[in-house]
Amino acid sequence: MTTSPDMARNAARLVYKAIQPALSPVNDAQYRELLDLYRAEPSFVIMVEEIADGLELAVLDFSERGLVVVPASRESKFAMRMTDIRSGLKPEQKAALVLAHVAVAAVFYPTTSGLEDDRFVPPPASLAQFRDTLLALARRLKESAEEDADHKEIPDELAPGWELICSMPLMLPGAQRASPASVTGLIGLALLHMVNGALVRVDREAAEEALVTYTPTHRLQVQLRELTLRRLFEIAQAGAAAGGV
Repeated sequence: MTTSPDMARNAARLVYKAIQPALSPVNDAQYRELLDLYRAEPSFVIMVEEIADGLELAVLDFSERGLVVVPASRESKFAMRMTDIRSGLKPEQKAALVLAHVAVAAVFYPTTSGLEDDRFVPPPASLAQFRDTLLALARRLKESAEEDADHKEIPDELAPGWELICSMPLMLPGAQRASPASVTGLIGLALLHMVNGALVRVDREAAEEALVTYTPTHRLQVQLRELTLRRLFEIAQAGAAAGGV
């Protein structure tokens, strides 16, 4: 394959833009131009994939909404590990926060068909829906673990998380909006992280927290479709489809 410095530079620039989750082609003319090049030139696609591979990244999806790249392995510098999750939290709080992310995603995609259909637009959801689904998920995991059910696909390190959630209050009056001290607070932390990571966006602002609603981004749909721990997500989906607890 014949390449030029310009092609290599443009390919690297596209990968650079893709690893900035909050960056949107809508507001970035150069990003749009690079996406047009990616669509039109097979050799450019190969170059982008090679650069991503060299950075231990993998291209998951391409559309006018952007290029979606993710860590290619757990050893990648871009990979998120349990120890990387929000400093200052205890191990069981970090595990609970992972489950909170799963619960938020399951509310938006309670069935697999929604994940597979790029035309599917999940309705806005509220903090109460996420909270109830998280509590249902934790209870289902705790019950199935006690019954020695099939947990082969669910990491053991998440067990302290569902134990903690099952013992927590739903909310603490006067507590911080995003705090690991309650089920509601855990959801607040997860939503904050997901908004910052361009996985979720605020649909409607409101002075009262209960009235704020959220919608997922295409990036969340792609990552769930390609990367989710299937069994864990199925349990969360069951809770979401049942309306939480």
